[in-house]
Amino acid sequence: MATESISIVFQPCEKGIRFVAAIKERVRRLLNKWYPSCHSTAHVTICILKVTPEQLQRVIDLLADKMRFEHAQHIYFDTFSTYPTSGTFFIDPTAQSRAFLVEKMRKVIAVAEKVTRVDKKSNVPHLTISRGLDLDNLREVKALDEFKNLDFDFFCKGIVLRRFDEQKRQYVSFLEIPFGNERRPGLEGGQLSFGF
Repeated sequence: MATESISIVFQPCEKGIRFVAAIKERVRRLLNKWYPSCHSTAHVTICILKVTPEQLQRVIDLLADKMRFEHAQHIYFDTFSTYPTSGTFFIDPTAQSRAFLVEKMRKVIAVAEKVTRVDKKSNVPHLTISRGLDLDNLREVKALDEFKNLDFDFFCKGIVLRRFDEQKRQYVSFLEIPFGNERRPGLEGGQLSFGF
């Protein structure tokens, strides 16, 4: 049976998407060339998997159930950084935001692995600006004053599923699964009582 490639991500709101797109455009103009991820929508990758339609529906059902008990919050990014070996220029979250994202990523990946093998798992959340740059390009970008400081945040209120579009050669969002902010059964607040 045919499979398709599905990416599960955290995705900023429209304002955040436009903000990151403007940074990507500044990098493209600076380098005067196209680069991988130049036109991809801003996101923080959780994992990528290949699934049949039946497996995809099972993953969606399980995630929808699991995410009911997850809570939304603002996440903050404050640093531009690089991965020189892959030529990646990215935005790094604060330590507190990283901890929040990593916890959610582990839960999402655990759910996906109940259904299928996960091809790519991310355990270091970051928001990619560019990939595949050579070291000279990375140095050129990092040297700019405008990429020294950053104050960016978005309200992380769920996860987004994206499917790979062969014609566009990139992932396209098709479903958002919100965090339900529900309390788990059996975790009611209140006073403890003792039977003595």
